[in-house]
Amino acid sequence: MSLKSPLTASRLAQVAELAGMDCREIETAFVCEEWSAELSTGLLRLGTETALLHGIAGPPCGVMDLIRLYDPADWAKVLQALEDAATPPVTFSFATTIRPGPGLYRPVFCFGQSEEAGGTINGTFAVARLCVEMNAERPNLLN
Repeated sequence: MSLKSPLTASRLAQVAELAGMDCREIETAFVCEEWSAELSTGLLRLGTETALLHGIAGPPCGVMDLIRLYDPADWAKVLQALEDAATPPVTFSFATTIRPGPGLYRPVFCFGQSEEAGGTINGTFAVARLCVEMNAERPNLLN
């Protein structure tokens, strides 16, 4: 299966390393798309599928639109990573989960790099194609 939005081999390898998987598994199990943020406006531009999986109708969006479905316990670390990227050029990554409903989790991996203070952040999202349902018995994979 090929990626909907082609990534360079090095970006795909970075996503795979962050997720602890090999590149073939990432291509099969995750939607991988590039994204960018204009620091002067605070607006993010996500790939089409990434935006849909984040519950966003269309680009551009704000940071709070991006994180609203994330596990609330991760909001501070995601906001801190993005805030850190808004100052001197830096590389960052984070892992979280989208919580589309009670007991449902969709793993998300992100990495990016800021170009210059007040400039642009460019990065890659890898969002699981399937949700994991967590219950008392055992996790189940859902579409």
